[in-house]
Amino acid sequence: MLVTTSRDPSAKARRLGKALALFLSVPYVNRGKQSPSDDDTWLVVVEDHGNPRGLVKRSNGLDEQLSFKVVLEPMPAKGRSKKIVSVVTGRMEEALPIARFFELEWQESLAHQPLRALVVASGEIDFVDEDEAKFRLKIC
Repeated sequence: MLVTTSRDPSAKARRLGKALALFLSVPYVNRGKQSPSDDDTWLVVVEDHGNPRGLVKRSNGLDEQLSFKVVLEPMPAKGRSKKIVSVVTGRMEEALPIARFFELEWQESLAHQPLRALVVASGEIDFVDEDEAKFRLKIC
């Protein structure tokens, strides 16, 4: 899986794309004029008037979209992040579609507290790393 933005992204879209890639431990690609290949899964940060408004997952010639509003902006990363596999947690009805979208494992609760989790609740996704919310998206 790769994370990228549109061809001429805003600073906010680039920042979100880089934060998402870092959080998911996947590469961030400056797309430029290249197009996603059918062999890879791409998460493309899409924007509306300079603000990130969604992700388009492109995989095997199919597109799937997740629309959101950024509630808590990602902070610039300090240093390198450990390669840790994220999990998705929350009620099955809300969290399982998010886990499938990001191709991650779903856990109903965080009994064995992972270091990195997407916590889905009340229509929001908190990207939590070592008990600290790095950024938050409100699902539309």
